[in-house]
Amino acid sequence: MTWKSSHGSTERLSATTTPTLGKRSAAANRPEGLNGLNGLNGRQGAERQRLIIASNRGPVSFSVNPTTGKFQSQPGAGGVVSGLLSATQNRPVTWIALAMSDADRAIARAHEGGEGHVVREFPNISLRLVETSEETYRRYYDGVSNKALWFIQHYLLQPTTHPLPAQVTKDWEAGYRVVNEAVARAVIDELETADYDTPVMFQDYHLYLAPGLVRERFPWARLTHFVHIPWPEARYWELAPDVMTRGIFAGLAGNDIVGFQTERDARNFLDGAQRFLPDVTLADAAPGEVGALLVDGRRVSARVYPIAVSPDEVYAQANAKPSDETAELLARARPTPGHKLILRVDRVEPTKNIVAGFRAYERMLQQHPNLRERVTFVALLVPSREGLAEYRAVLRQTQQTIARINKRYGTATWQPIIAVFGNDRARALACMREFDTLLVNPLMDGMNLVVKEGALVNDRAGVVVLSRTAGAYEQLGQYTLGVPPTDVAAMSEALYQALSMTQRERRARATGLLNILLQESATTWLRAQLRDLAAQTGRPQVVYRTGSAAAAAVTTPAPRATARSAVHPAVHPAAMRSAADLLNRETLMAARHAIPNPTTSETHVALHLP
Repeated sequence: MTWKSSHGSTERLSATTTPTLGKRSAAANRPEGLNGLNGLNGRQGAERQRLIIASNRGPVSFSVNPTTGKFQSQPGAGGVVSGLLSATQNRPVTWIALAMSDADRAIARAHEGGEGHVVREFPNISLRLVETSEETYRRYYDGVSNKALWFIQHYLLQPTTHPLPAQVTKDWEAGYRVVNEAVARAVIDELETADYDTPVMFQDYHLYLAPGLVRERFPWARLTHFVHIPWPEARYWELAPDVMTRGIFAGLAGNDIVGFQTERDARNFLDGAQRFLPDVTLADAAPGEVGALLVDGRRVSARVYPIAVSPDEVYAQANAKPSDETAELLARARPTPGHKLILRVDRVEPTKNIVAGFRAYERMLQQHPNLRERVTFVALLVPSREGLAEYRAVLRQTQQTIARINKRYGTATWQPIIAVFGNDRARALACMREFDTLLVNPLMDGMNLVVKEGALVNDRAGVVVLSRTAGAYEQLGQYTLGVPPTDVAAMSEALYQALSMTQRERRARATGLLNILLQESATTWLRAQLRDLAAQTGRPQVVYRTGSAAAAAVTTPAPRATARSAVHPAVHPAAMRSAADLLNRETLMAARHAIPNPTTSETHVALHLP
């Protein structure tokens, strides 16, 4: 959602301002100068440009209505999908995603070889579902993406206690590689009839190989890839099979830009690429870059785009009247006005470190018995990936810990922990309005949007206790209480400090968070990536000739052709216009930006915050 222009004067929130939601809107609390960032006047043409997105999940999933026997659709699950939907609602999108169910596969077959499925809920989106066999998808999704890459990238892989599955290499070849090839074919098919400057955005850890495959076919393609989860340092990647690690770095090096949540992630990627890819050199960073690689004469830029939520959308949802069930939950959690409320909202999975958070709360009750019956911990927990044994074990341990603490400290009138299992966004936002302390203590997280949503909607100047290993800490840490996620004693002390903090300090912290979060949205996050991609790929092409060590800059205007050359499938038709300059079409590489042009760089919206 784009920001609406404001015609009244605005002031930056001060430390003495009490953040309060009421019927809050982003415009009401927008810091000074925000209109210039988010209004982005003159962008209507860019908003109409077609965009290709490739991700594991699509904007909707399909099922068969058991009563009517007809197809029905549901919004796609997960934060990646919801963020992209928010960011792209004003532009035409071709969305390429995997068919995950039998109904999805039926839809994919019905549209095979033709136009994408027009999504009724999102008329700007044409959905192209890529079909694979159930076994292939299982190997790709469970075998590699979730059991291998997710664990590697969150530093959960322990060779002695939690090694990679024995069949991971087979799953890589028979699942992950096959699916990535299928997605790459779908992207290539779309690019064959697309405008020359159509951007392609790959998403997350499921599709690391696809960009390299698209680049092999179309050297002129404009490709960017955003990695939503952490990127570990180079030596940790040595724990994975070599074929996987080198394939991942080579695939990502097919992009023009690789985006990350934090600067640390980007630097880890650059270090790993130098370690695992031959003939790759590190280039000096241009303005706005963390760094860049030179790969086969191309510049691959590593940049930081902290993912954002759209305040207007969050406020609109949070302003809704809570259900009777949620109102009853909040009344139980805060029976009197002075009663304190600690909140956590998480998926139940190993990286979220849920049990350690409960142990920290238990320790606080031990050391500060005066808090008993004066504070309640509300945990909104969403079971996740229950088909995997590791996740079922975390759910079982979480339930046991809750029961033990409640049995030890509970009374006839007080339940120390109120846990609610299930996915209910309206309930989560209603509880976020009411917390005194928000505990977010993952072992490792790419960003964590619970922090951002909670800080936006909270009415009580609540304090955030945040793991220093969460990506959000890099952006928001100065206004939170940072903790090491494995130190139960430190987390316990931080919870106590948050509950004991003066109202003045609470307001200062809450206002500091708002002043950052109101300057960003899902739309500005997307625009920053597309702007940087256009700037990087819009410069003169560099053409390498066979047997020549020199590169000749060929000034080629950005063409708008819509048909692919029948002479050479790897070269866009516009690149064929100056045939006398190309000498040997078979060796053409449209390798852009060997040298950055600082004069065309723009300020990165998401990075330069107060």
